[in-house]
Formats: sequence, structure tokens, C-alpha cells
Amino acid sequence: IISAFGGYFVLIGVHSRGHLWKQLFLLGVLQTLTGLLLRWAFNISFSAEILIPLILGSALWSSLVIAALPLLEDSFDVLSPLRLMELSHPSHPLLKRLQMEAAGTYHHSLMIGTLAETVADKLGMNANLLKAGAYFHDIGKLRRPDFFVENQMGGENVHDELKPSLSALVIIAHVREGLELAHEYHLPRVIRSFIAEHHGTTALAYFLRKARNMGLTIPREQFCYPGPKPQSRETGLMMLVDSVEAAVRAESRAGSESILDVRDTINRVIESKISEGQLDDVDFTLRDLSVIRETLLSALRTVYHTRKVKEIQEKESPQHTTEKQEDDVSEASVASR
Repeated sequence: IISAFGGYFVLIGVHSRGHLWKQLFLLGVLQTLTGLLLRWAFNISFSAEILIPLILGSALWSSLVIAALPLLEDSFDVLSPLRLMELSHPSHPLLKRLQMEAAGTYHHSLMIGTLAETVADKLGMNANLLKAGAYFHDIGKLRRPDFFVENQMGGENVHDELKPSLSALVIIAHVREGLELAHEYHLPRVIRSFIAEHHGTTALAYFLRKARNMGLTIPREQFCYPGPKPQSRETGLMMLVDSVEAAVRAESRAGSESILDVRDTINRVIESKISEGQLDDVDFTLRDLSVIRETLLSALRTVYHTRKVKEIQEKESPQHTTEKQEDDVSEASVASR
């Protein structure tokens, strides 16, 4: 019983495999000392010669546990808290590639991870799993980063020169290509589900509308993601957070600043996913959806407030005042910078 309680306090807060080895070794020492104290308390004789082998044994079994843990995780496709922390670390090869090759997607994924983690905490879900899933959900964009708006950095939009059907084909392919990368880098099955399901079977409405405006008769199915729809609360939450963040970001670029606009956007996105049947396989309650709405609104309101303060500071700076007088920059153009 003493060892069990000691093990709880020794192992709590473990954050790496090296730290786990140290804590397991300390646990072994604690068990050894407990055994010696019990022998002393009950007048059971013991030899000091056994002390060193016992301590060495603690180091040995700690090493065996550390060596066996990755094998067990891979064999049974189990995600331990340590594995989730390792996956979420910026030093992971895929995340390092995102940083270097698709910086916009990387920062988008960090934002989604923060939002999803915050909502997951409110819903009592596995926040570390949501964060890891968010970091990898868009890795397929590594194949053609310039085709995605967050990586264009205000430059030329390659889709302006492409047929809508070709644009849709390239964008939809990032799910399949993400799964290929996940297999190549041996990502766990649970993480792969975030890649496969975060778009469900939704349509690329912009390119579908563009094709119809051009008079093209292309089946709607060519503009839809292949799915599957979200099969768990975690991937369902990822879909909502990803869609809401993208919609709010788009309206922010268009100059929308009102918190009421943000609330309307959140409600519109969530209702559209429900009406399309994207969440049919997810057991969200009405309370869950309410928590998701309010938590996202609170988090995105903070982002909007920070952006608004920065704009006000720019407007009030002497340099900005001079530039406005000389160039006659309108308030609308300043807000959109």
C-alpha cells in the first residue's frame, strides 16, 4: 500500500521518457526502502549486501519498462500520455517540415490545436489527443503548400489561373496525401482519423459556385471530400473548430470586426454541419454544442480584441497620422492591413 501511494506521487506529472525512467528508478528505491523498513519493524533479519543488488534491480526494471513501452504502444496501437506529448513536440519531423515548408499551415494548426484543446477541457475530453490531432490534421498540404491560402502570404493566388475542377482536385487530395504521409511517418491510427475525417464529405462551395457561374456542368461529387464523416466526438470537434476558425479568418480578412459577426459565423458554420449530416455519427448533445459555441466565441473574441487594439495603436501613432494625411488612406483600408 505504501509503495502504491508512493508510486502515484512519484509518477504524477511525468513529461518525457527520460523523466519516466528517473521516476521509475526512484519508485524502485522507494519500494526497496519500504521493504527494509518493514523487515526492521518486524525484527526480520537482513543483510546489507542485498541493498546494492536491489537498487541495481530498480535501475534494470526501469530500463526494461522504458524499452518495452514503445513496442507495446506500436503493437497494440495505444496512445499513452507520453506518446501524445512526443507527437505534439515541435521537434517531430513532420512538424519541423510544416514549419519550414508550409509556415502558414503550421501556424494555422497551432491555432486549431489551442482552440480544440480549450474546448476539449470544457467538455471533459482528452485535450492532449485533440492537440496532437490538430497539429497533424493538415499535413497533406505539405505536398503542394502554395495551393492553400494560408501559405500564399498575400501573394498571387494560383487558383486564379486554374479551372475550378482542377483546384478542387488538388485541395481535396490533401486528405489522401496526408494519410500517405501519416503512414510513412508511422503516426498512430487515432491520429490518422483526424486527417481522414476533419472535412467529412463536405463540398468545396467556392469552387462549385465558381464552376456553375462559368456555365460548367460538373457533378457536385467532384467538389466533395471523400470522407468518412467524423466517427468520434474528437474528430467531430476537430471538424467544427477547423471550419469555424477558417470562416472567422476569412471574414477577418474581409474587414469584419463585430463580435456579433463572429457569433453569427460560429452559429452558421455549426448549423450547416448539422444540416448536412456531417455530425450524424457523433454523439454531441445540445449542451455540448452550446459549450463549443461559447468557448470558441470567447477564444476568438480574444483574438479579435488583440487585433483591434493593434489597429487602434497604429491609427494613433504619429507615423500613421502623417501617412494618412499624405496618402489619404481610408479607414477601411487601414483596418484591412
